[in-house]
Amino acid sequence: MSNLTTGPLGVSEGLRAFVSEVPFERRPILDFMRRAARELPPGARVIDVGAGDAPYRELFDHHQYLTSDWEHSLHEELPAVDIQAPATSLPVEDESFDAVLFTQVLEHLAEPGAALTELLRVLRRGGRLYLTAPLVWELHELPYDYYRYTSAGLRHLLERAGFSDIEVEPRNDCFSTLAQLMRNMAHVMGRAGDGLDGRREAAAVVLADLAEDVAELAPLDAERNFPLGWAAVATRPSAG
Repeated sequence: MSNLTTGPLGVSEGLRAFVSEVPFERRPILDFMRRAARELPPGARVIDVGAGDAPYRELFDHHQYLTSDWEHSLHEELPAVDIQAPATSLPVEDESFDAVLFTQVLEHLAEPGAALTELLRVLRRGGRLYLTAPLVWELHELPYDYYRYTSAGLRHLLERAGFSDIEVEPRNDCFSTLAQLMRNMAHVMGRAGDGLDGRREAAAVVLADLAEDVAELAPLDAERNFPLGWAAVATRPSAG
């Protein structure tokens, strides 16, 4: 990130601005990435797969942090990645990394199981995968938008790839999900030459205002079974 001034989230102003663009989605992911950074010992070798612009890079200043993305990435900073390759075929040796970060990438892979098998390969034994994936979101980065995941489906894929000690947790409550989707409508509805764009703009304002009220209901969600998505931690077994 170019601006390293500490902001109100305890991170750079650049990262704060990134999170605030899509707050109910990105704040839980930021918290999850902070967890990863805390759990990994200084000097741990970490690869951020499908990193794009690598918004969470600054959290891993005390680690050997590398990025990868594939040639079809829509992110402008792709030339800055360390490794340009698909997640299903990383040009690195077996057991090269202590941890893999894999945030909001799995839905864009036509063969998610193959990618998870590859991430297992590049992890050292006992190494950890930190993954987030969506349950609810609009179509994006087409044509490379293939799947949405339930917690059971995500666990199944991780187990089948060979991971153990799998934790899958919802990233947020159902009211935050609704609030974020309401905010998203500003761009999801699009624009057209039908004379209704003024009403679309007004609707976006109304929905954004309502979203704040809906989000305040978050403590009422006792089940947490309608999140925007999941945060998962999984380990490469030490033996076998």
